[in-house]
Amino acid sequence: MSTQAAVTIVDPTSGPLERRDARAMPPRPATLHGATVGLIANGLGESVALFDALAEELRRELELAGTIVVQKANTAIAPSKADWQRLVSEATVVVTGFGG
Repeated sequence: MSTQAAVTIVDPTSGPLERRDARAMPPRPATLHGATVGLIANGLGESVALFDALAEELRRELELAGTIVVQKANTAIAPSKADWQRLVSEATVVVTGFGG
């Protein structure tokens, strides 16, 4: 038996996506100075090394409060509950990416 899941494809050239609910988007910070930046790597290829290097560059260029680098256990799942809680409670902004 086959199950199908809905897939949303995001094309950055297509413009904004249609909102599905009334929740407001959080405001974008005017600056990253004093921010804690969360970085989520999927673990493929050199994604962890990439985010470690990005964290180092951000620390060098900006006056950050800190960085949180998280590696997901699997490319198809969200970060662990502990990592997610840390990101939600400590990070000002979060960047996610993937390697291949």
